[in-house]
Amino acid sequence: MVTIPAAEAAVLEALPFFMLGTVDATGAADCSHRGRMPRGEAGLRAEEGAHDPLVKVTGPRRLVFPDYKGNAMFNSLGNLIQRPAVSLLFLDFARGLRLRVDGDAVIHDDPARWPEAWHGWWPAALRCIEVAVTGYDAGRAGTVPRLRLDEAAVTPLR
Repeated sequence: MVTIPAAEAAVLEALPFFMLGTVDATGAADCSHRGRMPRGEAGLRAEEGAHDPLVKVTGPRRLVFPDYKGNAMFNSLGNLIQRPAVSLLFLDFARGLRLRVDGDAVIHDDPARWPEAWHGWWPAALRCIEVAVTGYDAGRAGTVPRLRLDEAAVTPLR
């Protein structure tokens, strides 16, 4: 049985972005960036230097992440409706690690039916995507270049 180790779950939750891979019914692939938003952006609670989590590991075989208003193309969500298989690629530049999570996704688009914790984590989310983990690969150290993210230098695009 595939599980996300607890120590690596904490790493996933701390990273500022991941790449979301999906495939449509014809087999055409799509890869999109998902990044956390500083609080105060898009109606989120404003707390100096705070971020809402990008992803939460809710169990050894389950994680969830928010979906915010984007480019209105719905490529990823449209693909998930056709095929629920996803692959999430996390890059940890500080440690030089690549972390990949594969799974089957479910789109939760009715906030009234979300667990209370989701509202606290992502008050401005339009939807949440829950992933039942079917594969996990931590890669080995040195597969990603070591870089340092200077979050003070990052300015959200408007």
